[in-house]
Amino acid sequence: MSNYRLILRVIFRIMAFAGALGLVYVFSLGFFQSSEKAAMHQFDLSLLENDAGTYFRVNDRELLVVKYDNKFSVFWSNDPVYGCRLEYESLLIRAVCIDIKYSLQGYSQAKDQQLLKPDYKIINDNQLVVY
Repeated sequence: MSNYRLILRVIFRIMAFAGALGLVYVFSLGFFQSSEKAAMHQFDLSLLENDAGTYFRVNDRELLVVKYDNKFSVFWSNDPVYGCRLEYESLLIRAVCIDIKYSLQGYSQAKDQQLLKPDYKIINDNQLVVY
């Protein structure tokens, strides 16, 4: 009987040690991982002229990039509610399948709706980096 209890005690200690080691491993990954995000996709914006828009493909989705007054706006190219593709028209972005117009900042006052933006950064005014 005492051998049985000794074996159970040893097994319990081994399991407790393995569990504690697992917890330390999981929590240490969060502390020691780099906080810098790795760029997932990069696009060249040097050919994009002022007051123009273009599309870039990111996996199964598309981005709409608009350049105006030497500034950029980047949005997912489909309307967040209706799923319509967005098109750039001079000073507006509009959904193709329904009559909604957005400003170049991606906001529709009529619908009180904001377009969805990816997590991105523009480097040297000609490189779009999407995370």
